[in-house]
Amino acid sequence: MSLSPLTTILVFATGASLVPRIGFSHTPLQFIHKDDDDFSSPFPMANMCFNSVKLPLHTSYQVFKEKFDFALGNTYGFGRKFVFYI
Repeated sequence: MSLSPLTTILVFATGASLVPRIGFSHTPLQFIHKDDDDFSSPFPMANMCFNSVKLPLHTSYQVFKEKFDFALGNTYGFGRKFVFYI
């Protein structure tokens, strides 16, 4: 079974393939996009403890999309397989 693009982003950012029934009210999903000298990776980085994704600045949307797609396609959430609930 293949994940939808939004589900893939959810798993990347939170480690969960479904939104919890109570939502993310205590730790809302955040996308942090800023120019920071401490963050030199060309790829987005997720922090699943805080439900956040740090997005680096790029010179074009195409470069951003390539790096984001690569990160999503090569991340498996703590090295485990995803569990799908139907």
